[in-house]
Amino acid sequence: MKTHDAIRRMVQASLLTALAVILSIWPKFPIFPAVNWMKFEFSDIPVLLGGFALGPWFGLGIAVVKAGLNAVFTGDWNYIGLIMNIVSTGIPTVVAALLYQAKKTRKRAYFALGLFLLVQIAAMIPMNYFVGSLNFMLFFGVPTYAASREAMAPLLGWVALFNLIKGSATVLVTAFVYKPLSRTVLSKELLAPKKPKEAANSEESIDNPM
Repeated sequence: MKTHDAIRRMVQASLLTALAVILSIWPKFPIFPAVNWMKFEFSDIPVLLGGFALGPWFGLGIAVVKAGLNAVFTGDWNYIGLIMNIVSTGIPTVVAALLYQAKKTRKRAYFALGLFLLVQIAAMIPMNYFVGSLNFMLFFGVPTYAASREAMAPLLGWVALFNLIKGSATVLVTAFVYKPLSRTVLSKELLAPKKPKEAANSEESIDNPM
């Protein structure tokens, strides 16, 4: 059973990673001209699903691989964007999944989704100020790091609003699709050998997500 569980987790993680990569490329669009380098897309959803279904470190792994493959397929090797991509999804997913894995109840799931949103907003404000502002030096000719942070400071309100909208879409869709998916492609019974009907009916599920 341990072998089946490991194979099942790898298959599910691979499916979620592939979906995350696709969604990181299309659809993808800016929503605020003031921060038009920040693109709205839905790739955080498979990452968060992976964190909830497979555990926080699988979720983080999906976030890292997704960011790397996105750079491969798009040719965008801006290391600052790569770091921001991983942090914006990976840290909130780990925090939310750790909370949910401790006690899998519907109430805890909704609380974890709310925590994902709050952590994402809170993390990306300082990340944009201290790390994302380096893009002003690389691409916009701002001469110093201090001047780059000064240029970023007035935009932090837009950064927070962008992450509020994007994160809200992520948690709402995740809340809607997680339970149906947990019974199908994210089920613990995926790829499991068939059991005799009597034995299968006698077992009680210990995992009752959301």
